[in-house]
Amino acid sequence: MLGVVSGRNVIALGLVAAALAFGGVACGSDDDEGTAGGGDTTTEQTTTAEDTTTGDDGSSAATLEGETGPGFEIEVRQEGADVETLSAGTYTISVEDKSEMHNFHLIGPGVDEEVTDVPFVGEKSVEVTLQAGTYTYQCDPHAAQGMMGTFTVS
Repeated sequence: MLGVVSGRNVIALGLVAAALAFGGVACGSDDDEGTAGGGDTTTEQTTTAEDTTTGDDGSSAATLEGETGPGFEIEVRQEGADVETLSAGTYTISVEDKSEMHNFHLIGPGVDEEVTDVPFVGEKSVEVTLQAGTYTYQCDPHAAQGMMGTFTVS
């Protein structure tokens, strides 16, 4: 009887195979190899007309670099250093979104700017005017898991 496969065993094996296949699809992947079978990997790029813009006081807007993905990291940097405090004023924030499962959302006094959205992958830049207070940058789908950060503007 060892060589005979019962109907129950066939059904059980089928269910296990379906669960494994579904689990692999549901978990997704940040690897480009996942699209080797012909998936669409369109990358958009949006930038401002000029890298340097003029603020309300006639000064040039400083640039901040935002990044989200490909893992569960999100950050804001200025001249290569993590931003902890900034002076109030106008800034251009250039965000590189490296994963279609993340977004980059900046929230604070006078600002509620979703710079990139899910499933966007690429670069986008926006100009923001930061006022005194605390700003949060986060990936909305993963903020509860800690994919967020803050900086203070004075």
